[in-house]
Amino acid sequence: METDYLKTGRQVLRDEIEAMRRLDAILDESFERACRMIDTCRGRVVFVGIGHSGHVAAKSASSFSSLGILSFFLHAAEAVHGELGALAAGDVAILISNSGETAEILALLPRIKELGIGSIAIVGKPESTLAHNCDVILPTGFTQEAGPLKFAGSSSGLLSLALCDMLAMAVATARGLTAEAYSKHHPGGAVGASLRENLTKI
Repeated sequence: METDYLKTGRQVLRDEIEAMRRLDAILDESFERACRMIDTCRGRVVFVGIGHSGHVAAKSASSFSSLGILSFFLHAAEAVHGELGALAAGDVAILISNSGETAEILALLPRIKELGIGSIAIVGKPESTLAHNCDVILPTGFTQEAGPLKFAGSSSGLLSLALCDMLAMAVATARGLTAEAYSKHHPGGAVGASLRENLTKI
């Protein structure tokens, strides 16, 4: 007999699978433009977010770095209290906000424009202020959060994370990243050990 826990869990999973299908259906040349912007970046890829989107941004910066794509995470609230000084001409900023109206992120736009930094908006609302003020818009296709608690963050973060993973893998693949190169970025843990073992067999 299926418990209420399992029933709810399955509902969340199915809702998130459907959200990913919607994202797949709306992907277009904007994704390619974002990839080219990252691939030709002369500086660093700067991930910006706050709240749930901040956690997505921090994880994505880590993923990009492990793939040899120079990047870092900039917390939107800390940025307006001095850390905007970390930005430089030649960088590319990836700004993540489901609403596209996050005040702390919008406050960064004047400095980003002043420096001539390329900007990519990952947003749930393509008609938002953030989307209208970035060079490339990557809409997530978000409609509602998963499961019975439609107000609790779930699908929105998953969609943003998926787009960041897609960008990372697409650019790393285009650059011809090899297992040997990746092993130098990730020498530790089970991943590093597995890579070393496989490379010695070649």
